[in-house]
Amino acid sequence: MAIALEAPACAQGVIQPAGEASAAPAPEEEEARSSDLVDIVVTARRTDERLQDVPISITLFNQQQLNNRNITTAGDLAIYTPSLSANARFGAENTSFAIRGFVQDPGTNPSVGVYFADVPALRAYGATTAANGAGVGTLFDLQSVQVLKGPQGTLFGRNTTGGAVLLVPNRPTDALGGYVEGSIGNYDMRRIQGVLNVPVSDRLRIRLGVDRQVRDGYLKNRSPVGPRDFADIDYTAVRGSVIFDVTDTLENYTTGFYSNSDTNGSLARLIACNAAPATFPGGGAGTAQVAQANLACNQVARQDARGDGFYDVENPIVDPEQHIRQFQIVNTTSWVASDSLTVRNIASYGEFREKLRTSVYGEYLILTAGPFANNPARPLTVVQAGNFPGLDNSSQWGLTEELQFQGRFGTRLKWQAGGFVELSGPNKDYGSLTPSRLVC
Repeated sequence: MAIALEAPACAQGVIQPAGEASAAPAPEEEEARSSDLVDIVVTARRTDERLQDVPISITLFNQQQLNNRNITTAGDLAIYTPSLSANARFGAENTSFAIRGFVQDPGTNPSVGVYFADVPALRAYGATTAANGAGVGTLFDLQSVQVLKGPQGTLFGRNTTGGAVLLVPNRPTDALGGYVEGSIGNYDMRRIQGVLNVPVSDRLRIRLGVDRQVRDGYLKNRSPVGPRDFADIDYTAVRGSVIFDVTDTLENYTTGFYSNSDTNGSLARLIACNAAPATFPGGGAGTAQVAQANLACNQVARQDARGDGFYDVENPIVDPEQHIRQFQIVNTTSWVASDSLTVRNIASYGEFREKLRTSVYGEYLILTAGPFANNPARPLTVVQAGNFPGLDNSSQWGLTEELQFQGRFGTRLKWQAGGFVELSGPNKDYGSLTPSRLVC
């Protein structure tokens, strides 16, 4: 068990089939074993190839390496990947990627595309960076995570000017097996994860997985408004895969996932203010900027007087929430027409919904004049994200269809051709309520 004073820590236990228990290698030993592997297979060019044969800058993780580093979120992945940055401005569940300065702005598509089982991650066009990335519960039971750096538009289409992140799930195998893993930790963290692989027949194989985790938040709310903590975890993720060998040369592979995450969201901490607000460009005494700067300084002083720590925050939203629901189904049909030609059809359908109510910058500004003067239950927040009553911030469906032809001439020339279509639209009415209030 690794215990820190503030950051979440956990202990894990694994139940293995009889006869397979063995001492887990140290991280250094595990890395050495990985480096000794000669034929590491990647799909960076939309086909299975040896890593050393691919002329692309790639950072590769297998599932054991993800586990050893406790990589469970998109933000964790960025910590261990050179050139990959993560933007968690709207919470860990909404993390978006950036590579070499190519970032995603709210309401736009990403410049670093995320692919799950060869199809783009679900899109969303709300006021945040929701979807378009490695969502909650996607980083378990994976064959590999491949981070491709630099433009990938030729083989991965739009939204890959910065690079691409490929999540490759484990496929069903012809061996009966699985695992169950339980974890407990501080902040009342509990997690259970399990996978079962069943070969139904010589031609039919099934794989099922589930990941469930809950944890109290480590950001403590010091205001009288809203819940007691933030940055909590409460999600369920389910994944299923089926492979059916129609003939010796025709394979149908279907995989899908569903996840539901419902938390208080994250919250920023105000750590500084403009102590000389009259220096605002064009701002003089009585302007909104000056008034807000003075109120922000009051908040900083209030926090310092209480002795607030780094993980203490003040929340101005009565009922903050971040609720994300999504599912995606992918069907891949592969036909080996001959030794020199393979035809693949990849189709997917998915839906994404998000409801978000949060203070983007963590302002809890207590007014000093007017009808709500010195009323801590009626604070001012300058920038907040919210949903219209009864509506989601984002609600989107997406459909993709791709036809691939892959072949070779002799042993020295490989070629690919194909086409890709993506359709997307709103499931229903949705919208964000983002007030910017001025001090009158």
